[in-house]
Amino acid sequence: MRVLRVNSLREFEVDGEIEIGSFILADNIIGISASIYQEEEEITKYLSKQDLETIKSFMPDLSEPKFVTRCYALMNSNFENPKSLPRIGSEVKLLDDEEIRKIHIKDNELYIPYLPFLIKRDIELSKSVILKLINLFPEHRDLLEIIFAEIEFRLMEEVDV
Repeated sequence: MRVLRVNSLREFEVDGEIEIGSFILADNIIGISASIYQEEEEITKYLSKQDLETIKSFMPDLSEPKFVTRCYALMNSNFENPKSLPRIGSEVKLLDDEEIRKIHIKDNELYIPYLPFLIKRDIELSKSVILKLINLFPEHRDLLEIIFAEIEFRLMEEVDV
């Protein structure tokens, strides 16, 4: 998987399908997959169905769906806010549980500097991140459950009763 596009200061896209809520590393940027969409080849927008079928017989890769994963940049691998995004074409690596544990511990304390950004951008994704961290950090379960309850409360505030 590689970086396809850089959309904004905190958002980039990766070719391929990455499960939503997965932590990734691209260059020195730690990110999280936020959404997946299917990208249509540009040529298919301008051709008739018959012409498209003819071209697909010669270029079968046009008929295969191309998935793109939108990701948010959370922090640098040295625990700072990202000042730059990964370069287009950079290799993307999925982080395993041990690597996720490492990036969330700083000075022997739980460290989640990106949480305010993530809550503002996507509450549902931030809930899934906290649930994942509860499983990875049972020793910090009480603190993470309080954070999760606060996120749920914010979500309830947005709903008109």
